[in-house]
Amino acid sequence: MGKKEAFMVQKLFKSGAFAKLCNTTKDTLFHYDDIGILKPAQVSSNGYRYYSLNQMYMFDLIATLKEVGLSLDEIGEYIKHRDTENFVAMLKEKDKKLNHEIKLLTRRRRLLQNTLKLAEASLEIEEDTIKIEYCDEMYFILSDKVTSTDDKTAFETLSKHFEYVYEHNYYDDFTTGEIVSTDSVEKETFKTTYLSSRIRRAVRSKYLHIRPSGRYAKKYVRSSYANLRQEYKKFYEELKDIAPTTGPIYQNDMTSYLSEQNRQDYLMTLERRIIE
Repeated sequence: MGKKEAFMVQKLFKSGAFAKLCNTTKDTLFHYDDIGILKPAQVSSNGYRYYSLNQMYMFDLIATLKEVGLSLDEIGEYIKHRDTENFVAMLKEKDKKLNHEIKLLTRRRRLLQNTLKLAEASLEIEEDTIKIEYCDEMYFILSDKVTSTDDKTAFETLSKHFEYVYEHNYYDDFTTGEIVSTDSVEKETFKTTYLSSRIRRAVRSKYLHIRPSGRYAKKYVRSSYANLRQEYKKFYEELKDIAPTTGPIYQNDMTSYLSEQNRQDYLMTLERRIIE
């Protein structure tokens, strides 16, 4: 029996025809051949590759494993030791990784949406005017207490805070705020007591801070971080003519270096609770 007759009996297809059957390209088949995960059934003396119809199942296996996220190297290793036990173990491990990736992507999208919401809102607010608003309970993750304002210590405190919130998935936007404690306000030193990151719900953490619901005086200011202490003092003095207040001053960024070129143009909110 000649080669042509053998090919017809075995129903072999040239690489181009087989690629069309598998809805792929010849280059993909050549690559799979090169790395050894799908070799042609036969190679003719002139170098043409021929594939059997049964090899569509192997191609489908490779495509399925790629779809669930396995690399070609992982697929190659699995093919060498293919059985149900290995299949179950592999899929369980991949499911675990995919679940982690889903959580990561969900967190990234939440970050993007919340930061976008803040940036859009910043285009419509009225600056340098104090308004009284009712606010629901809010939740923050605090840094360690800020003990010094020198650059090195401040950077270390901020870095540790970021590391903690990232590790525990405790951040919902890219902004970072400050809290000036009641003591610091009443002594009129207006020193930053904590750095803070807003979160959407209460969590079990030693760094959790719950801001009570109630009526708050709110002011939008455009300034730099270097001038915040003066802004706190001005805000405190203005409140004396509006309503009695209590508790910390809460500062949160609306815009920052992420969207503003000039550091003097950062938009921030200052808030303090009204005494009912």
